[in-house]
Amino acid sequence: MNESRHDLSLLHDQTLLELCIEDGHTIVDEEGVIWVDCYDSPKHADIRRYVQETESLSGGRFFARAPMVKLTDETRVQTLLDMARTLLNQETQAALESAYGDKLTQLCQAAVEVKASDIHLEVHRNSTAILLRVDGRRERLKIFAGGESAERLDRAVGQSLAAYIFSLGNSNYSPRLPLNDRFELPCSITKLDEEGESHRVTIMVEWRVAMMPLSHGIKLVLRCLTPLGEPLTLDNMDLLPAQRDLLESKMQRRSGIIVLTGPMGSGKTSLVYALFDTVDRVARCCHTLEDPIEFEQAGITKTLVEPKRELVDGSGQYLDYTFYALEQLRQDIDITSFGELRSHDTTKEFTRKGETGGLALSTLHANSALGVPAIFIEQLGIPSSIVSAPGLMQLFTHQKLVRKLCPHCALTLDEAKAVYDHHDEQAAYQTKLTQVSTLLPDAHHQVRVKHPAGCKHCRQTGESGRLLVLELIAIEDADREFIKVQDYLGWSRYLQTQGWPDIRRHTLHRIALGQVDIASASEQVDGLMPVSSQSLYQQIGQEMDEQATSKQTEVNHVGVS
Repeated sequence: MNESRHDLSLLHDQTLLELCIEDGHTIVDEEGVIWVDCYDSPKHADIRRYVQETESLSGGRFFARAPMVKLTDETRVQTLLDMARTLLNQETQAALESAYGDKLTQLCQAAVEVKASDIHLEVHRNSTAILLRVDGRRERLKIFAGGESAERLDRAVGQSLAAYIFSLGNSNYSPRLPLNDRFELPCSITKLDEEGESHRVTIMVEWRVAMMPLSHGIKLVLRCLTPLGEPLTLDNMDLLPAQRDLLESKMQRRSGIIVLTGPMGSGKTSLVYALFDTVDRVARCCHTLEDPIEFEQAGITKTLVEPKRELVDGSGQYLDYTFYALEQLRQDIDITSFGELRSHDTTKEFTRKGETGGLALSTLHANSALGVPAIFIEQLGIPSSIVSAPGLMQLFTHQKLVRKLCPHCALTLDEAKAVYDHHDEQAAYQTKLTQVSTLLPDAHHQVRVKHPAGCKHCRQTGESGRLLVLELIAIEDADREFIKVQDYLGWSRYLQTQGWPDIRRHTLHRIALGQVDIASASEQVDGLMPVSSQSLYQQIGQEMDEQATSKQTEVNHVGVS
């Protein structure tokens, strides 16, 4: 026969198409004609019966009528069956996308409900695990927002979710390669109106997704980029007046460098956002370079840095921080911010910004504000003479986020004893009591500790939200002398003589105010309960002696027996 493969339109019915594909020799066109390449195919009778007896098929046009059967060649039937498979795949894919679109929305909604900063989706050999980072800690997601269990998910769920997530962005999904993208979904949140009444509203929530291949699966981290709580301002960070005044005064400078440090997830980007909020962004031009851009902010121009993308293919010139830093020279910028300092070239251009009449901010991974000069000089290759240059370095900060006590169930130390006894947590109570007696002997009555069972307001954790703890070093000429000769221990001692309050002291201050649980803070802030090396060495030696004595006694006992 001479008909082309496109001369027929298929009768579009999922059950009928599945029967024809299973049969392998039969197809039905939109006029109800059954085309076959043989009359004794496995499902021929079932197909004829379905066309004749299905009242809902094509509006009942073929109901109770004997269908016409026509013989054609095998090639034509197979071509039409391929078309049927394509139609079914499209329907199946659409159904899957709808199902996993709903599941992703329910996952993101569940995360938004508990103000999770991140969603971790881990696909293993035979299972999928979903965890949320809430107040700095990971916890397993038990239920999707729609009520479906999120536990004991099989591998296919995670794989399909991952594929669907990247279909929302601009990436070609491959489970064997690292991928980065972002997407938006509508989520419902609670907002207060001017009268203080709460209302549910739907907003678009933006997520950044990063995927890494695993040995037998993949891991995705979804970072929530839309602020869900109060606006990111210094007012909402509960800082001391002097801390706030220092930060604001440095942001009013016309030149110099401000470096913010802290571990991942310590709120550095939020602090940068809050600092820009203190600036008149009409009078002063603010332009940030970011990789990636996390938050939009009114009055600030932001450029996405793409360090792996070439300006022109094969040019060897990449759209990195160094490239855009040079481009900024013609942009008449008053304040600039680099997302993070990672290389010598980037840091050199950043330093030049602070030298040539502009104010420059950036973040850095460091263990303390004291560690900034050493990283600039020894890791990033900036000469000490420049790092210690008069007027250049203005402010170093170091910060962490510590979990905040739930105001509804926090306990005084006196109240806590009976409660901890009731929950068989006597050892935990004794540890807290010892820590308070050692570190804050005069604050016994103000200190609060978390309830071991929590309450409904904190989801039975005893803590809700996080607070910023911060240390600040306002760089002066005396500090620059230590930096120039790289005498960091001497610099630390000098600052102590000046009464410098480090991050440990700010943490103790929050504990004394009853804002933070002392044991919880000890887990998050290093050195809160200092232990001297000498006492540690003595304890190790004592334990070795005790074990040796015990072993000798055991040997002697066996010998006597």
